[in-house]
Amino acid sequence: MSNKERIVCGLDIGTTKTWMLLARVSKNQNLEVVGTGYALSSGLNKGNVVDIEAAAACVLKAADEAELKSGVSIDWVTLGHSGDHVQSFNCHGAISIVGKLNQVTPQDMLQVIRAAKAIPMPPGRDILHILPQEFFLDNRGGIQNPVGLTGSRLDVNVHVVTCDEFLKQNLVNAVNCAQMRVRRIVLQQLASAEAVLTPDEKELGVALIDIGGGTTDIVAFLRKSVHHTSVLPIGGDHFTRDIAMGTRMPIEEAERIKKETGTVSDDGIAEDALIQAQVIGKRGMYGIPRRFVCNILRERALDVLELIKADLEDSGIAPHLTAGVVITGGGSMLDGLVGLAEETLGIPVRQGLPQGIQGITEDLSHPVY
Repeated sequence: MSNKERIVCGLDIGTTKTWMLLARVSKNQNLEVVGTGYALSSGLNKGNVVDIEAAAACVLKAADEAELKSGVSIDWVTLGHSGDHVQSFNCHGAISIVGKLNQVTPQDMLQVIRAAKAIPMPPGRDILHILPQEFFLDNRGGIQNPVGLTGSRLDVNVHVVTCDEFLKQNLVNAVNCAQMRVRRIVLQQLASAEAVLTPDEKELGVALIDIGGGTTDIVAFLRKSVHHTSVLPIGGDHFTRDIAMGTRMPIEEAERIKKETGTVSDDGIAEDALIQAQVIGKRGMYGIPRRFVCNILRERALDVLELIKADLEDSGIAPHLTAGVVITGGGSMLDGLVGLAEETLGIPVRQGLPQGIQGITEDLSHPVY
């Protein structure tokens, strides 16, 4: 990439869309978007590559558009990664401080983090992230950076994110097939969190729910640290397929109906309101009760929200979500979903939009991105 020190490239190969973004990084680390590219995804299922060549073609299409808009040649990318194979857990590490004056050094920090991750990994699993949550010095907690402090024992709690090494490599192979290289791999919901969450929300306790096409990605913060991540194998495509199955619409038509008239609330919908749509086995357009479609979407939304609620409760983070939940991703655009989420989860919910990034047009300031 030209201007390597000034331009960064992010790539999201999702189940439904492939999205590339080029941004200029200022001296104070602010981002200014200089080019974007988009393609409908192919060759993926629930975030996992099932056809390398098809996925690579989508990457190339998105890259060509981003290069044309920015005038920058793309060689290296930071790759967002998700999928139902991603797993995470919290663990602990401890070391003795034996250096001069018992002061903690940067090397001590690295050593205690290495101690925390020194656990046997099952064959075929890779560590994607090791995220420090809190350091303890002689059992005194609440420490974010212990360097320079004095003590005899240093402990750390960390959040470890793992993934299937072969499924991860398949994603990298698709990028390589598109004549680009992967500089870094980032868990998708961590990248989304940086774009839509505020520092106060991360401090007080918040969960980000990113509803994509094939998966729903979750990350929860407390005291500015990641305490929980998970990936649920359900997303917006399930809503579309429910409509198609319930009404015998073609998939493409069901997606159109979901986007144009879909809602999870029947408030204000007349009893006799009809949606005109193509139906398999019928000629021309066919009238389908809008309340019927609404009920299909509402039932699926409740299923998804109950899974999210159970995930947050099982992780133990639910009681600490003082700032509530932020929903983003294309699936969050479904009319009435925020209100239904508040009702189901019992905590404040807002929709998340990209913020603090220059160069974003109104079209890009949207949860789907």
